[in-house]
Amino acid sequence: MPTLSLFTLAYLLSLLLFHSQVELPWVWHSINQQLGSTSTVLLAWAGLCFLLGQQGGVCKSKTETVTWIFLGLLAAQLCAGVQAAAHQHAQIPLSCNKQIIESEFKLIEKAFRDKGSQTWLIQHTPHNWQTHSACVKPGARLQTFIEKADTHIDLLPGQRFKARIRIKPPKAPLQLEGFDVHRHWFANQIAGTAQLKSGIQILHTPTPTNPLVWMERLRLHIANWIVQTLQYHPEQGLVLAMVVGDQGLISVEDREMFNNTGIAHLVAISGLHITLFAMLAGKGMGLVWRRSAWLCLRIPAPLAGSAFGLVFAVLYGLVAGWGVPAQRTVFMLFALFVGQLRSGMQSSWDTFFLALFLTIVFDNWAVLDAGFALSFGAVAALVFVTQGHIHIVKPQHEFIANAIKAQYSVTIALLLPCAVLFNQQSIISPVANALSIPWMSFVSTPLALLGGLLQQTWAVLLAADSLALQRDWLNAFNELRWATLPIHNQPWWVNCLVALGCLILLLPPGIVSRWIGLALVALLAWPAQRPAENDFWMTVTDVGQGTAIAVQTRQHLLIYDAGPAFNERSNSARRVLLPWLAAHSYRQADLFVLSHDDADHSGGAPLFITKAPPLKFASSISGNHPLYQLARQQHSTVEHCHHMSSWTWDGVLFEPIGLDTPADAPHKLRAKNNQSCVLKISNSRHSVLLTGDIEAISEMHLLSQHGAEKLHTKVLLVPHHGSKTSSTLPFLQAVRPEIALIQAGWENQFGHPHRQVTERYESRNIQVFNTAQNGAMKWVFAHNNPNPQPIHANEARRRYWHMHESSAKAHQD
Repeated sequence: MPTLSLFTLAYLLSLLLFHSQVELPWVWHSINQQLGSTSTVLLAWAGLCFLLGQQGGVCKSKTETVTWIFLGLLAAQLCAGVQAAAHQHAQIPLSCNKQIIESEFKLIEKAFRDKGSQTWLIQHTPHNWQTHSACVKPGARLQTFIEKADTHIDLLPGQRFKARIRIKPPKAPLQLEGFDVHRHWFANQIAGTAQLKSGIQILHTPTPTNPLVWMERLRLHIANWIVQTLQYHPEQGLVLAMVVGDQGLISVEDREMFNNTGIAHLVAISGLHITLFAMLAGKGMGLVWRRSAWLCLRIPAPLAGSAFGLVFAVLYGLVAGWGVPAQRTVFMLFALFVGQLRSGMQSSWDTFFLALFLTIVFDNWAVLDAGFALSFGAVAALVFVTQGHIHIVKPQHEFIANAIKAQYSVTIALLLPCAVLFNQQSIISPVANALSIPWMSFVSTPLALLGGLLQQTWAVLLAADSLALQRDWLNAFNELRWATLPIHNQPWWVNCLVALGCLILLLPPGIVSRWIGLALVALLAWPAQRPAENDFWMTVTDVGQGTAIAVQTRQHLLIYDAGPAFNERSNSARRVLLPWLAAHSYRQADLFVLSHDDADHSGGAPLFITKAPPLKFASSISGNHPLYQLARQQHSTVEHCHHMSSWTWDGVLFEPIGLDTPADAPHKLRAKNNQSCVLKISNSRHSVLLTGDIEAISEMHLLSQHGAEKLHTKVLLVPHHGSKTSSTLPFLQAVRPEIALIQAGWENQFGHPHRQVTERYESRNIQVFNTAQNGAMKWVFAHNNPNPQPIHANEARRRYWHMHESSAKAHQD
């Protein structure tokens, strides 16, 4: 077997094992401290390249095979280990949260956001490295949001500036499944976030000699021109993404439409576009090269054209921001160029493994990117179905047959990755791609690049108008109810069988019956796990400072509150609740209870009601509230929670604890916090009390109206996130909980939970669990088990990049 292929597979496997670790072994920290990550990696690769050159490229014995497998495993652990140790060392400690420092920084890049705002990536570059802040290490990268970016338009990438900033460590909400922002930060070497607390003072910076800095400035110049030229055009964000790879101006609704129609890979600088234009550039250079006999005698025209196309692809990728998709495509083109240099001595698999090798060596965290599995999975499927196969197709039909076969192969190969990553499969994708790929590749993208790179207004306007025309058919596809097939999370053994089924469907006919493959793929419809009769599960999601809870019985679902929504992108319904529904095979809830109209509880409610209309909507809000009107428009029945009667689902009792508020009641009792919907859920062994944001006065009135026995429960959702205005001693004495659950943001601005409150719970031997430290929590309440069984996200999903998760509780205590 070729050494490179063997080594690459071992390296890839070792990387996957490395990224599954809970903690980094001490040895990598020690090596990083002694030698540094950069020097260690360079020494390791220098030695491996020497051995590879001496060995000759092919394993000739079992001993050599085992040796190269071992070297691949060891090299991945060494390179990823020392770099991960360096990343961890650079992260902002928890103890530095919200501290303000004044220092010097260098701008690395600017990315555009809505309403004239930007996101900057800055690097800490103190003038005196010996006296730098202990909170932010020299060279650490920080991400900062700039609301009024126009005031800093003179600051260019590569320039240094002085400013006062407030820093935060990379600590964010953590769910039991779905996107992990901690992993994203770590993979991109982001040590924390920052907020400008003063104006910036631009410092004198020598003229940069780094060509990457000039390329970043060119990208910013092009982006600024596009944003200004298309200031009022609805396709502004899409053109910006296609030219410079900045997707910050694409709306959330458009992203959903692109995902649902299966053309998301065309939105930014895609591998298809880079390959297409590199090929055109190479063909053009080949035609020019052939006009000179002197040039052709020294370098063949096809080789010169390929070299020029590769250079063009590199420049195109740099203009696009050199993201992971661009890297993969450039490395694939480089592998093809190497094959051309070898005069056909390199197979398609050799090309594939060379591109894979360069990708994972260049970025050890590329394997964690969703696009890695999608892109290399698609290419591997195409190589697999074409390598060595005999085509018996009439020449005039060959193009159509190959196109259909390629689309079939890619669809089958990416079925499982799409199901695992996105919980859906676009049914309309083949048709949408058949229309959009040629339209964007030969019309929109060339016009956008011509207009953006040469600053031709007419071209960029035509590109935007062509994309507006494309939007018409995409909207039509997106409105089809059957356009996407939802696929919920499956056990590992189901995914393994589905993968086997996909492989069978890609094999040539006659080897294994395709009916077997179809039967195995159909296991994706295996029913989602549900509680047994008389049992219920409760998922306390991590939405930061807010509340959003899902309660499951065997055949029913209740959602209690919808969390906060700070803006269109940071909406708990979109980020947490809707993905949770998709992952657990729910299209809607049977009942959505909104405890009260406070932003941290109701912020996500409008989007949740619109996207997943519940069968019934209950709340404490007034009868003419817009949310009631929205629910009625979505054909949900509405009810006031304080007037609801008890009901039973699958052997589980749900008891609304209504609050009777007389007309002459104190104004404070009639406040929305104290009008929160209170709900008790119980089976024969367990009970949970959901309390919203009730305060002391409401706690006393509930006690007087219902009595202590009615409120007695085993598990209590701590009222008002642990505010000192709630959880009074008489209330706790009446409820007598054994477990207390708090939904609060880590070190939030309100100081929830208050220390006096947590001490009050602990003094009564009540176990306290907080999403700020535990992340999302799933509690299993089985009628045949006296103890509730918890699953905490910070334990179930813990990886070495969650270094702050394990120390958050100790720090807050």
